[in-house]
Amino acid sequence: MKKVLIIGYGDIGRRVAVSLPNQEFIGVSRSEPSNLGNVTFIQQDWINQSSLTLSSSDFSTIVLILKPTSSDIGGYKQGFLDASHKIMDFFNNHISYERLLVVTSTRVYGIDNGRNITEAVEPLPDDEQGRVILDYENFILHESKVAPIILRPSGLYDERSHWMRNHVNAFDGKKYPLRFAEGNMFSRDNLALVIANYICNKELAHISGPLICSDKAQKYSEIFSLVCPEHSFEDFFISTDNIGKSFDPQKLLDSGLMR
Repeated sequence: MKKVLIIGYGDIGRRVAVSLPNQEFIGVSRSEPSNLGNVTFIQQDWINQSSLTLSSSDFSTIVLILKPTSSDIGGYKQGFLDASHKIMDFFNNHISYERLLVVTSTRVYGIDNGRNITEAVEPLPDDEQGRVILDYENFILHESKVAPIILRPSGLYDERSHWMRNHVNAFDGKKYPLRFAEGNMFSRDNLALVIANYICNKELAHISGPLICSDKAQKYSEIFSLVCPEHSFEDFFISTDNIGKSFDPQKLLDSGLMR
């Protein structure tokens, strides 16, 4: 069984590795995570390094989970564009791979993209960070040896440590003002499930192109009632009637990657 290479090995990568204990991984990232028996970890900063010493040069799947080095536009360009140019140059000159999976974000879609957005809709980012991510996607599509699958998750959250629960637990009397009435969200466990299924199920290897990873948009008041049923939503949040973009996840549901 060929190894899987994860560039940007962190929380999501670890969840994938935990779910596939018989699969061997090489995990590469700037900061060292906790150890797993089936993961060989390599500490690497692609901003300052462009070469990587690997124990294997032939992988079944490469997973790219790049992150910005900071939240400003410079950090996005460094984390996505500068790093990916070095990474893809290294890939195309030194290793072979059968499949490439890239994790980006629904930030490539802006408010002007409207409601019930599908993968057939052309992304219209409404900020510079979103435009950088879209440029990154297009660069990977142009440079990859294979047709990659691009996962665009929305509002990633941890089911065991939901941000709404965290706000309640640390509440200091200041209510949190919500920008929109609804939330587009996707759990980290489900994103790891999608990646793991793509890695281990050869019948899904044909899937390529963008894939929106999101649940149906849900009112924040309804989400809160599920996360904190013992509390009142109005005591902790300032609601709004503003309706933003929303996603249609039917392609993901039909793909078989969530099973």
